[in-house]
Amino acid sequence: MNIESMDLEAILGMAVKTETLGRQFYLNLSEKINNPEVRRKIQSLAEDEKRHQEIMENLYRKMIGKEPSELPSKGVPDIIRAIAALKIDDKTQVLDVLDMAIEAEAIATKFYMRGVSIAADEKIRKVFEELQREEEAHFNYLISEKSAITADFYWFSISDTAAMEE
Repeated sequence: MNIESMDLEAILGMAVKTETLGRQFYLNLSEKINNPEVRRKIQSLAEDEKRHQEIMENLYRKMIGKEPSELPSKGVPDIIRAIAALKIDDKTQVLDVLDMAIEAEAIATKFYMRGVSIAADEKIRKVFEELQREEEAHFNYLISEKSAITADFYWFSISDTAAMEE
């Protein structure tokens, strides 16, 4: 579905649904993580998605004039595909999980960026801009976490100084 051809109700409904799915993804992910610090960080992302969901629900009520009860059965199609592809089990590695979350945040950022570009109402545009910034911040946060982990893995995998002497 192309956001440019959607009406405001469909866009806001899809945004609510997408934030709901994003929150559920992070909650499910946090249940699979044993490290308390990593679990806390993932739960923090789930709380951000909950806040985003509430923002979008309130905007839906204000702009559409009804409860967002009959939301699309699917959220943004790309996000749905990304979340559906996330198979997290006991064998899933931390880097795989980070890659999944990074992909979901990149898709959400693009969705809100498109919302900014087509929003005729200034208030709606500002909401989309704020959500775009927050999703982009999640993306950057996850990238930095992955960089920290991969740098550590690389650093500790060096058995001697020969690699640095070349």
